[in-house]
Amino acid sequence: MPLSAYLHTVDLCVLCYCRAAAELKLLLNKREAEPFAGHWALPGVVVNGDVQDLSLKDAVERLRASDKVGLDLAWSEQVGTVGDAFRDPRCWSSSTYYLAIVADEMALGEHQGWFSLSSVADGSIKLPFDHNSIVAAVHERLLSKSLYSNLPLMFLGPEFSAPEATTIFSLVLARPVLKTSIRQRLLKLMEAGYLRETGRKKNGEGGRPQATVENLKPGAVYFFDRSFAD
Repeated sequence: MPLSAYLHTVDLCVLCYCRAAAELKLLLNKREAEPFAGHWALPGVVVNGDVQDLSLKDAVERLRASDKVGLDLAWSEQVGTVGDAFRDPRCWSSSTYYLAIVADEMALGEHQGWFSLSSVADGSIKLPFDHNSIVAAVHERLLSKSLYSNLPLMFLGPEFSAPEATTIFSLVLARPVLKTSIRQRLLKLMEAGYLRETGRKKNGEGGRPQATVENLKPGAVYFFDRSFAD
């Protein structure tokens, strides 16, 4: 590329809750082209005048529907934009990056893989470009927003139990959360019309039946009047 070349990409940090491993996972793609061919990296697409996207939202949907992702998203939000002359060896480049959540750890293509979110965020798993710092910023957004919203519940799908809610909040916040605090939050969500009791039960830890609630507003974030940091 000539020195005047410029690249802008939209990159997705797609996260899921792996119940078997009891941890959050990050979707990565094995790069086919240089630079860094054969390396694991965030899924992304180039945005320029040669594509049909009319907005960044269009670019996110194009990426989501491609074989780099190919998953239904329970949530997505723009986290930030970075750019300089050094992050890409080809030219000056920038990236607008997003936090995205899927409700299940779905099967992937051969060029895709689920990796430990915390291991990528802390640099234990090295990624090309500045993708480690992007993942760290997304991880921080997830943590900070989860202190005062129902965002972690996006990992659980349309129906879940109170113990599952306690587990996912504790996992996302990286510290134990009181069951009473979660029950108070679930009650707030029911009062606000976000959840309702299903009358059904599912087997929980030790095979004990647990009452479930249904998410009436999938993809909608509720902000609590008190934070877990209070």
